[in-house]
Amino acid sequence: MVTMSQSYGPGYFQLGNRTPIGIGAVLNGWNITDAKFRAGTHTIDFCAMTEGCPHNCPHCFTDKKKRTLTLDQIKLILNEVAWSGPKTVNFIGEGEPTLDRDFFDIVGTTHSLGLIPVVFSEGSAHLTDLEFVHRLYGLNASVVLKLDSLQDQAYQDEMVGDEKPGYFEKRNQAFELLKRQGFNAVRNDGTTRLGFDMVVTSRNVREVPAVLRTCREQNVWVIFSFFLPTGRSGRGEVDQSLIVSLEDRAWMRQQIRDIDASFGFVHPVLNNFGTAACIERLQILGNGDVTPCPGNDTVIGNLLRQTYSEVLQELSARFPEHLPEACDGHCLYREIS
Repeated sequence: MVTMSQSYGPGYFQLGNRTPIGIGAVLNGWNITDAKFRAGTHTIDFCAMTEGCPHNCPHCFTDKKKRTLTLDQIKLILNEVAWSGPKTVNFIGEGEPTLDRDFFDIVGTTHSLGLIPVVFSEGSAHLTDLEFVHRLYGLNASVVLKLDSLQDQAYQDEMVGDEKPGYFEKRNQAFELLKRQGFNAVRNDGTTRLGFDMVVTSRNVREVPAVLRTCREQNVWVIFSFFLPTGRSGRGEVDQSLIVSLEDRAWMRQQIRDIDASFGFVHPVLNNFGTAACIERLQILGNGDVTPCPGNDTVIGNLLRQTYSEVLQELSARFPEHLPEACDGHCLYREIS
C-alpha cells in the first residue's frame, strides 16, 4: 500500500507524470518518456531465434517459422538497428529464445551495442540454472516470464499443452532464482528487470487482482494481455469459451485502477497490457522479413535487402497509425472496451 514516504521516479509514456519506486511499475527497457517516444525512441520485437519450444500453448501467436538468418547476418542487423532509434530489443522468438544455439552471442551483441535486451521466456528450459541466470544478469537483460496462473497448477500446466505436468513448479523455480539474483531489485528510476506476461482468459481473469498485488509487493512488472488476432488465435484455433467477456474485462480494468491507485500508481488502463502502454515498433522475423508488430503480420520489407531506415519509411507509408505521433498506447489490433 502507498504511504506518505512513497518515493517517485520520472513519468513514462502514457503512465502519468511520475512513477512509484519499488512496485514494478515499469520494466527496464520499456521506460521511455513521452518526449522520447514522440521523438522516435521505441522497442523492436525480435523473432529471429529458434522455433523450438518445449510447449504447445493454444494461445501462442507465432507460426514457428524456422530461423534462416546466420549469426553474422543477425549481428549486422542489430548493429544497423542500434543507430536507428530503438532503445530495446524484445526477444520473443518463434519458439523459446533461450534455446537458440546463439542465444548469448545475440543477447551479448545487443548489450554491447547499447541496447537493452528484454527476454520473454517460458522459464523452465534454462532459467532454473544459476549460471545461466547469472550470465544473463550481467548483460543488463530484463526477463519476462510466461504466466497463465500463479495459483492454479492444473490450469497452468494445461495451458502449456505438455503431455506431462510439471511446468508450473519449474516456472516458479525460475521466478525465485531470478529474484535471488536481483532482477527485481528496487531501482531509483522506478523500473524493475523482472516481469510476467499473463494471457488473460475466462478461466484466470479472476486471478488478476492477486497477481497484480503480488507483483506490486515484490517489484515485479506485469502485463495482462488478451488474445492477439494473429497466429493460432487469429485463425480461430483457440477455444472460444476462453475469450473474456466484456463484463469481465470491465471488471478487470476497474480492479487494476483500484489496486494500482492504492500503491500510488495512477495511469490509464490500456486495452493491450492493462498496466503498460504499447511501445513496440516493427517485428523482425527469422528470415529477415519485417512486420509492423505481433498483431499485424503483413510483411513490409526484408532487412537482407533493405536498410532499417527504409523499412521504417515503408511502415510510415503503409501503416501511418504506427507512427509515434499517432500512437496513444492502445494496441491497434485489440478491441477497446
